[in-house]
Amino acid sequence: MTIRHKAVKATLDRGYSTEWNDDHQINFEDDLIFYDTFWYNSLAAWWNTGQTTGGATVAIAMVNNHNFLVLTTGGGAGDIASVRLGTADMTNKLDLAIATFSVNLQTTYGQEFGFFAAANTPFTTNQRGAYFIVGNGVLYAVTGDGAAETTTNLGTPNAYGIYRIEFTSTQVRFYVDDMVTPVAVHTTNITSDDLTLKASAKTYLFVSQIVRIDGIGLQRLRKK
Repeated sequence: MTIRHKAVKATLDRGYSTEWNDDHQINFEDDLIFYDTFWYNSLAAWWNTGQTTGGATVAIAMVNNHNFLVLTTGGGAGDIASVRLGTADMTNKLDLAIATFSVNLQTTYGQEFGFFAAANTPFTTNQRGAYFIVGNGVLYAVTGDGAAETTTNLGTPNAYGIYRIEFTSTQVRFYVDDMVTPVAVHTTNITSDDLTLKASAKTYLFVSQIVRIDGIGLQRLRKK
């Protein structure tokens, strides 16, 4: 973990309340963890909206007394609201990276979020990465290597959900709400390209598509 208790115990060692209540400390021994809960009223500098097109918008907004990252496409044909972590790729499957998204789907006809190659244009065919797609009211888990895709139909998505994508040495595992049992496990079309985190929405038949996100997290290995 990136932050842990100061006291380190072996199995069957006695623990004390003073140790439990003591301050935590930064620990980079195994994993590096990043997360953003969009608590501020403007988008942080590490998020990039350069792939947003037309009249679409990406903003931090208070909705029903709660702060969200809100992607809104507007009604223009092909308009895309998109946000990505940085301007270039910053992880890889060999990092055994794990991404977690807390998502409120206001519409279900044009959304995608997960690991993508930073340079790939959102919603193009055979994107490199591992991600969820919401289209025509259906949720899909997808892995793509730039030439072909592996896709699993996950049925109708809930309005609110926690979504996780986990790289192992040989698989990509997808989770929805239940973070223990995967809803899909892919072993094919897993890209070896570097990736970043990205979330996008695209106008569908001139109807604005909206996705609200109040948490994005990334866990990756510390290299030794």
